[in-house]
Amino acid sequence: MSKVISVINDRIKERGVTLVFVSKQAHMKTDLLSKTLNGNRNMKADEFVNLCQVLDLTLEDFKAPAQMAE
Repeated sequence: MSKVISVINDRIKERGVTLVFVSKQAHMKTDLLSKTLNGNRNMKADEFVNLCQVLDLTLEDFKAPAQMAE
């Protein structure tokens, strides 16, 4: 699983929201979001941006721990 998908999945779990809620807020079909988060579909850039907005994620959230120390 990619770091990006892992961060997004973790935030969804932290927030305790459903994929249906996130997909609606991000203007995605739920089945496409599910396939994306399971690694069965590549995420489009606009989907990434929408998901980050819905989940209050910034680029900093995707940095590896070693990169954060720099």
